[in-house]
Amino acid sequence: MTTTLPSQAQIVIIGGGIVGCSTAYHLTKIGFKDVLLLERKELGCGTTFAAAGLLAQLRQNQEMTNLAKYATELYSTLGDETGMNIDFFRTGAIGVCQTKDRRLEWLRGAAMAKAFGIEMHEIDLKEAEDMVPGMSTKGLKAAFYLPNDGQVDPIGATTALAKGAKMGGAVIVENCKVTDIKTAHGEITGVVTEHGEVKCQYLINCAGMWGRDIGKMVNVSIPLHAAEHMHAITMPIKGLKKYFPTVRDFDGVTYFREESGGILLGGFEKVAKPWGMKGIPEDWKFTELAEDWDQFEVFMECGFERFPVLEDARIRHLEVCAESFTPDNAFMVGEVPGVKNFFVGCGMNSVGIAGSAGTGRAIAQWISQGYPEEQLWPVDVRRYFPWQSNSKYLHDRVIESVGILYEHHYPNRQRTTARPVICSPVHDRLKENGACFSMIAGWERADWFAPEGVEPVHQYDWKSPNWLPYQEEEHLAVRHGVGMYDLSSMGNLWVQGKDAPSVLQYLCANDIDVEIGKVIYTPMTNDRGGFETDVTVTRLDRETFFIVTAAGTTIRDLDYIKRRIPKNAQCTITDVTHGYAMLGVMGPKSRDLLKALTNADLSNHTFAYGTAQTIDLAYARVLAVRMSYVGELGWELYIPSFFTVPVFDAIMEEGTRHGLKLVGMQAVNSLRLETGFRHWESDITPDENPYEAGLGFGVKLHKGDFIGKAALASQKSAALTRKLVMFTLDDPEVMLYGGEPIYRNGEYISTTTSGTYGFEVGTAVAMGYLKNPDGITLEWMKQGKYEIMVEGRPVPATLVSGSPYDPENLRVKM
Repeated sequence: MTTTLPSQAQIVIIGGGIVGCSTAYHLTKIGFKDVLLLERKELGCGTTFAAAGLLAQLRQNQEMTNLAKYATELYSTLGDETGMNIDFFRTGAIGVCQTKDRRLEWLRGAAMAKAFGIEMHEIDLKEAEDMVPGMSTKGLKAAFYLPNDGQVDPIGATTALAKGAKMGGAVIVENCKVTDIKTAHGEITGVVTEHGEVKCQYLINCAGMWGRDIGKMVNVSIPLHAAEHMHAITMPIKGLKKYFPTVRDFDGVTYFREESGGILLGGFEKVAKPWGMKGIPEDWKFTELAEDWDQFEVFMECGFERFPVLEDARIRHLEVCAESFTPDNAFMVGEVPGVKNFFVGCGMNSVGIAGSAGTGRAIAQWISQGYPEEQLWPVDVRRYFPWQSNSKYLHDRVIESVGILYEHHYPNRQRTTARPVICSPVHDRLKENGACFSMIAGWERADWFAPEGVEPVHQYDWKSPNWLPYQEEEHLAVRHGVGMYDLSSMGNLWVQGKDAPSVLQYLCANDIDVEIGKVIYTPMTNDRGGFETDVTVTRLDRETFFIVTAAGTTIRDLDYIKRRIPKNAQCTITDVTHGYAMLGVMGPKSRDLLKALTNADLSNHTFAYGTAQTIDLAYARVLAVRMSYVGELGWELYIPSFFTVPVFDAIMEEGTRHGLKLVGMQAVNSLRLETGFRHWESDITPDENPYEAGLGFGVKLHKGDFIGKAALASQKSAALTRKLVMFTLDDPEVMLYGGEPIYRNGEYISTTTSGTYGFEVGTAVAMGYLKNPDGITLEWMKQGKYEIMVEGRPVPATLVSGSPYDPENLRVKM
């Protein structure tokens, strides 16, 4: 590789592992020629060299699966393109199940795989043994086969990607450490290296384990932490099949593949070993850590069960290396909040070989056109908050993060480490009342409430998790009486200034230039008309607006708005989330309860739906917003944080006379879905527009110019080819969670975007998109016979006009 450092480049990539080299390769493929990759030592010497080289295709949704599938497509041709041997083989893979619950998970996965164009099917255990001589299926419940999964040589693939990048015009400089990053006015201008400065327009952090330190150079959060990761390779074993299908035993947290006539085995232990608390040694290069046979024991135990021949095999090498993991075991891609033109592609959680191809392509697309072709929110770096770079938090969480990949992927599965981080002012009150807590974005939130004598602990199950009876009680209390939930985790943003109205008018699809006290639901759309976010905007005065958004997207939305405030505008945005608690008091009896605690007139005439007022409640002054995400009459009460406990106590005391019930997030979700309220990320994304999603009422084309207006005008006048609809299942005993394939007249059409049980309607309910390139009409929809695939069984479903509950949305306006 070249050793001459240029003084400038349009794009600089930090890190020469497989992700950095893939990014350079794809940038040149898309047409960028002025690309410079800087590697502190040698290509692939950080973590890439120690990878097992597995290429698994199936992921949690269509977009992430497409990203993983692309790796097998790229590596099948990369060797020929570059003239290099990368040892790519479609070996196939077999997933084995030790429990009935694991089989249910794999059945759901097989249904998704078929829908996503991946061949995957259940095979009998004898067939599995025939495919993998030497493997024992004793004690197993099932096996599933994916014939097109594969493997590749990590260093060979990295070197080939680097060569392909150079063939496309990229420059690669090894032994060149980046020591600082230059910015001006919040925008990347260059990097400082140990051999000089380089000016640049774009900077991409593909530094792997070093990624967090690179982020610190410009004070941005890249939350990852290293853990010891290991696999062993045996001496050749007689009778082994060359390139047998990779065997994945999730219950045994271990995988197996053939390597040089022997077996390579490694995995993802439930209790991992953090590493690097004192930093990464300066001389790290193809470095291995000390052998730890005690830590490796869990893999050997599974190995002896799955491959009895290992009892007599000799271990040729135990490779222990450090690898970086993120708090949620998903990698990080995208433009980093707070710094323009600073992108990231790191924290790969030991799926860097499989994820590198798609990650590099996505970053190249992002820089070229402003967005990736796939909707990548599960791995978008903007899902993280600044506090998540806290070193103790990352250390404690990585102990659990490593094992997430192979754990049971039950719906609502909660993390147990590094908690609590953020507690609302009424956390202890909720705990005293039996709350079982879930966590989002660091916030502890009451998930459901256990009655006296029941331990508030999640017990997961695909068919009937332990909280369902209590969720049902909470759900029905809101439908027929009154309930209260704590949603202090919601993101609260203040937009203020003389130019605030015009700035928001340009960002919002709805008309927010309304009278003081009006609350507006609005999408914020991109140039394609897709949802960048959807929020409520309350006008507090002529120059002050109160925006409420979801807990998990607060940083994303804050960054999105801040970037689009003109430099010369008199307009600021401030995150005031921690200044307020939010208590939702909802249900047909909510007015009766609240009017006993305030002298404000809560009647429809004086306090209409979609308006807000500052009212006296108990001894506090609160912003009362008459909106509802659960489909019933109610108020969201935004309370200055330090006033919250007395207000909560007053509501609880008065609530005893009205049958008040505390409500958790599980019930809030089932209430919102039963009523047809959408959720950004699952039901609406940057790839869907408001007309497709049934939210066209939130678009006002007659107002002035705004982002996405041209696209939306065109979409409104064209025939719909995609439409978000709702379903109920004809079998009331079956559960839905989202991600289940939908079939129309026997043909796959899409997957459910959200699913839950609708306790008022008495069956599971779901949302999903219908698709028809010839246009979606009412007649076409009625002609369909619909089924939703659940655990390998097609369950008849009924297409619902509007929503299963209160389709006219009248109850919120009572």
